Amino acid sequence: MALQMKVLNAPVDPESVIAWESGAHGPTESQLFALADVLWCRTTELMGIDEPRTLAEHRLARQFSVPRLTRTINMEAAEYLKAEAENRWPGSLRQTLSLLHALDISLRQLEAATGPCDMTYTTFFFPADD
Repeated sequence: MALQMKVLNAPVDPESVIAWESGAHGPTESQLFALADVLWCRTTELMGIDEPRTLAEHRLARQFSVPRLTRTINMEAAEYLKAEAENRWPGSLRQTLSLLHALDISLRQLEAATGPCDMTYTTFFFPADD
């Protein structure tokens, strides 16, 4: 496994693997993504969760690093990390659409993870019946 992870550009020493298995500490994001690839499983399985509940869990489930996701949605990394830390989504409509597409989640899933979004988004996604 260590050799396979090295090939995936996520080198790991045997002591780290032992620490992961014992629960002493977890892998870095890049190691988590490589480990999921090596073991042919989803990152959520390695994280011990059935369904992502937080913004960070949704991101990790789709194997996005913060830099890659923030480039994708055109948001400053610091602003995104604050959103993850506070479980509150501050993005514009365009950023929200990009995030939903990148993470393959619905607006309802985003709101479950971060609380209610701007009412404008709700109107955009769920127009009132006239």
